[in-house]
Amino acid sequence: MRAGVDWRDVHLNAHQLTGALLREADITRCGAERGGCHCGHERVPAHGIGHLLGLEVHDVGGFMRSPEGGTSRGPDGHPNLRLTRVLEEGFVVTMEPGIYFIEQLLDAARADDRGRRINWSRVAALAKFGGIRIEDDLAVTRDGCENLTRGAFRSFQPV
Repeated sequence: MRAGVDWRDVHLNAHQLTGALLREADITRCGAERGGCHCGHERVPAHGIGHLLGLEVHDVGGFMRSPEGGTSRGPDGHPNLRLTRVLEEGFVVTMEPGIYFIEQLLDAARADDRGRRINWSRVAALAKFGGIRIEDDLAVTRDGCENLTRGAFRSFQPV
């Protein structure tokens, strides 16, 4: 992550890594390639990998093509992205990888071809936990990013 990187690529890379993790954890039985096998993890995390953070929790401008205007679309099959821009120095974004067991999405996967590629006994064992999400706030720099969340926890001293 750094200025000049397209957030859509960040999201697709996270999607690919999530697919690999789901396979490694024996939750799915398909690969992690971007456009290949669809096991249901195309909507994991269901909210996209993150969004702009600013004066509002979900800051405006996530779909702007540039400061001059216009809009940019998300990748096909990923309708829930809240950010589709090329990152600029000074942006603050959330990074929210997560895996959720949402009954409505699981029911849809059971009802179609994806169901054959999901290890339902493993899902049943984990579904009672609902899922997990890690959320960090990152300040985008020219050469990388600064993780604002982790630094805050390192400096925390319990009373």
